[in-house]
Amino acid sequence: MTLQQLRYFCTIAKELNFHRAADIHHIAQPSLSISIAKLEDELGFCLFERKGRHVELTKYGRFYSEQITPILEQLEFITHKAQILAESNTGHIDIAYNVPFGRKLVPQMVREFLDMPENHECTFHFHQNSSPLIMEGLKLGRYDVGICTSEPILPEINYIPLKKQELVAIVPKEHKLAGRESISLSELVEYPYVDYADYVGLRPTIHRILEEEGLHPQITAKAPDEESIAGLVSEGFGVSFVASVYSLKDFDVEILKVEHPNCYRTIFMTHVKDHYLTPAVMRFIRYGIEAELKKIRALQH
Repeated sequence: MTLQQLRYFCTIAKELNFHRAADIHHIAQPSLSISIAKLEDELGFCLFERKGRHVELTKYGRFYSEQITPILEQLEFITHKAQILAESNTGHIDIAYNVPFGRKLVPQMVREFLDMPENHECTFHFHQNSSPLIMEGLKLGRYDVGICTSEPILPEINYIPLKKQELVAIVPKEHKLAGRESISLSELVEYPYVDYADYVGLRPTIHRILEEEGLHPQITAKAPDEESIAGLVSEGFGVSFVASVYSLKDFDVEILKVEHPNCYRTIFMTHVKDHYLTPAVMRFIRYGIEAELKKIRALQH
């Protein structure tokens, strides 16, 4: 049984005429008759009763037509919809990103991409998640592309560096360290410390830097993102060492530079290696890389 045989059957069931059905499908009538005969042999019952030049559905053929026709129509709709989503000019992109990047980075990237003439008809579905869950979603095919930190590193994921983001210390406005331009990590961890939650992708990077200095902060609270951490710091729960995200300025905290050579994190554009990427997704990835390269060149000049 083939999909084409079922299409032939549904057309004949509608037209009740082999000749017209053959014309619709641009096939010779004998070939059409052979195809339907093979289908009947496989099903084990007759679909049509021949009456001269006309045919009628048998009892079983009528039941089969009533069940198969809506299924084929749904299949045709799904196929057409998938083709539209995958088309180069009207593609759909499922993008996942860490929560802090939803404030400025991702909206700005997507807006600039959609403003390009060849991308006007593209659509996006936005998902916020932690880096581990973004990696899982990419592998399962839920997301086309991710904008996230590098943890965890998985061999099946392609990590494309987009930009480096500074890591900074934040302390309450009235803290003893407030007012300084920069501090060392050893000075910072002398005070109660607000940490990232265990599942946050940046946490391993932060703790690797601290451990390289032989530092083990006294953790008093944990939170899932920079805004939550800044809120706790502003209320005196402790100090912290976080990514310098745009929203930190909205909180009642002092932002201090940290005296350390590797005080940054890398933000990556990610996708699964060796997976089919639609033309729209490929264009978005290329755009992201080229846009960040332009910004780097502008800063260098």
